[in-house]
Amino acid sequence: MPAQTPPPAPKASLAARLLTGLIIAVFFTVIVQLANLMPVLGAHNLLVDFDAFYIVGQLAWEGRAAEAYDSAAMARIQRALVSREGFMPWTYPPQFDLLAMLLPALPRGIAYALFTGITLAAYLWVLARLAGREFIWILIALAPPIYVTITIGQNAFLTGALMGLFVLATCASQGNRCALAGWPLGLLVLKPHLGIGLGIHALAAARWRVLALAIGIALATSALATWVLGPEIWAAFLAGVRQASEALRTGFYPLFRMTSLYAALHTAGLAPSLALAAQATIGIAACAAIALAVRRGLPLNQTLAMACFTSALVSPYLYDYDMVVTGIGLALIAPDLRARSTWFDRAVLLALIWVAGGWGMIHAIAGFDLPEATRAANARATFSYGAIAYLLVLALLFRILRRPKMT
Repeated sequence: MPAQTPPPAPKASLAARLLTGLIIAVFFTVIVQLANLMPVLGAHNLLVDFDAFYIVGQLAWEGRAAEAYDSAAMARIQRALVSREGFMPWTYPPQFDLLAMLLPALPRGIAYALFTGITLAAYLWVLARLAGREFIWILIALAPPIYVTITIGQNAFLTGALMGLFVLATCASQGNRCALAGWPLGLLVLKPHLGIGLGIHALAAARWRVLALAIGIALATSALATWVLGPEIWAAFLAGVRQASEALRTGFYPLFRMTSLYAALHTAGLAPSLALAAQATIGIAACAAIALAVRRGLPLNQTLAMACFTSALVSPYLYDYDMVVTGIGLALIAPDLRARSTWFDRAVLLALIWVAGGWGMIHAIAGFDLPEATRAANARATFSYGAIAYLLVLALLFRILRRPKMT
């Protein structure tokens, strides 16, 4: 007997809708302000994550996309724009290079505003469709990672929207053989580690048409990237991934901002090889749990939520802004949580989600005015509290969902 989705929740109250509108208005106001503050690359001697997208788009138009994966080349380009020693390496698949090529068609500030604003709108639309009257609480819980994503112009809204579209398509096609969910799953090749949990879910549910379409889209976009950027882009990409793996092992990245088990163990002093082994173990266990839950016929909303949470659990490389994608899972199980939890449970859950998505932001803001060398030293010495908070979130969710409904 196929698992059933829960009935649509009643509409939120007027007060909840007004508060929702106010929070969303604040988010878009921040986008406009930041677009005006940084109209060109290197304004105020600053570069944020979006600027790496913009730079790669420029390199691709100049026929130099492969240079983006060369750490030394990217460092030179970025240091020519700002007088700071740190730099942002590039490790995205070539398919993302194609998306980045759209950005330099507009001035930097406008490109940032459109990219961030459109992807945020898509993400919020999907989240609202899934959450129903619980949307306001999901929005409040995710405010820290949403704000982080806005301020640096990251792509978490895009990946979150794609995950949400996969969920919506899966729920809509339950009981028939529609492959529509394969489109967003295939497009998650832009950030493939965030699609692993969803792929495992489709595999466990024997959704062969969905998987075939997703693989076809991944192959088609790979062919397009090869045609536009040249076949050498793949060798450059693989070299960039190897450099990133070494940088992760040696602590180049700010691990305190990451929410993976690897980050928690490494910042606690465990050797990188052991931390990576633990990360692999928990990732495999989480994927196996999805398959088992699907095969046992657990409610569809819960197994899809597991897939979303697992997608933010399997990779050692996961930043605080990526916590945005967990909102899709929270939206799916929000009615179940309300029916099985107390106000105290929900307050603890909210606090833990804020730590998971906001600890890195608070620490970074606190040290913004410090010298570069001091900030780097502090980053290496700071524990990844966000990673522990995320594991506690998952444990608390598991405990709550095992309870019977409260009367």
